[in-house]
Amino acid sequence: MYSASQAKWASLSGIEYGLYKAELGEADVSGTYSFFNSTIVIDTLETYSDGGSLPDFLYMVTSRGTSGAAIRDYRVLSKKSLRAIWGNVSIIEGTNDITIKGSVTLDDSLYIGQDVDVTAGTIGATVHTHIYTPPGTAVDPTLGTNYTSGLHPREWLFNPDFNTEPYDSMIAIAGGLTSTSTWRINGSKKYRNVTINLNDSPDSTLYANGKFTFLGCTITGGDTTRPAVIVAKTDILANERRGTETTFGDNVVLIADDDILLRGATQFGLDWSGLAPANRPHTFNMMYGYDLILIDDDVEAWSSTFSTDDIRLNGTSYGIVYAPDKFTISKTGAYLEGAIFAHKYVGSAGANTINRGTLNLNHYFNQDFFKTFDFGVIDNSLLEF
Repeated sequence: MYSASQAKWASLSGIEYGLYKAELGEADVSGTYSFFNSTIVIDTLETYSDGGSLPDFLYMVTSRGTSGAAIRDYRVLSKKSLRAIWGNVSIIEGTNDITIKGSVTLDDSLYIGQDVDVTAGTIGATVHTHIYTPPGTAVDPTLGTNYTSGLHPREWLFNPDFNTEPYDSMIAIAGGLTSTSTWRINGSKKYRNVTINLNDSPDSTLYANGKFTFLGCTITGGDTTRPAVIVAKTDILANERRGTETTFGDNVVLIADDDILLRGATQFGLDWSGLAPANRPHTFNMMYGYDLILIDDDVEAWSSTFSTDDIRLNGTSYGIVYAPDKFTISKTGAYLEGAIFAHKYVGSAGANTINRGTLNLNHYFNQDFFKTFDFGVIDNSLLEF
């Protein structure tokens, strides 16, 4: 009796694990896993067991639990659909009470997961702004000339999960290089005043088992369905050289296991600010760094920007800032247009102060930047077979 029960619950645990991994974007999580004193064998299918194809956007997870001589098999159907993982309001979770003060300009709505004290700044002068907070917290004062405050309809909001495995796997490829060719560098590489067309690479990718430095360079390549990618095991640095700026075209992705530092008169992505936000073209520009991402003075970046440590904005950024640790704006001239999803916000007065720069949180950004599969279980589809 115990073995049969254990096999059943092992198999159901495998179903849960398969769905969880599918939600992270892994299309195939087949494998054998130990579970206490039992074994789980999981498979993920886009066909029926007899080989017939499932309808579009249906996905099957099968799981076998084995305990001793007992075997239990279960399967479940889920439906997948593409959805943007970003909500319609920017989020700063906060690590303590937040103070809005100084010379900051804030337009459009923002959710802050802590008590908020508004003492200065320009809030809602261009677009009426609503400051959301969760239950048990409040904004003081609750009303301003151009802002209101109160609970979000969902009450509690948190930053979305983001699957980093596709980017980490490319970093692992860079770190595993043992020889050098044109597009795969075992070590560090510095480029000066050259044009690099990443489409010339067989897979539109440039790897280094070290650091990339671009000085006065022009980097192009990629489209929205297949962006060009630069991957460094350590850092990516871009700067001007003798008055020539470094420019990256649209549909370029930077991936670094340490820092991404954009300095000087660097341009990341084409400048579409002359068009109304709703009329700007779809592009796939992205930066993924494990440590610091710096968008310095005189730098303009059109990007979805992700860092597990710190995103520091001194210049101009159009797009999404996703900072599961912290987002720093300490310069008066810093400008962000798009959206923030950050755990901690750091201003010039330290953590949990919003006191510098301009935050235009209009949430105009290319939804194609970050999309993930949303999995919902089909009713009554869990069957033992």
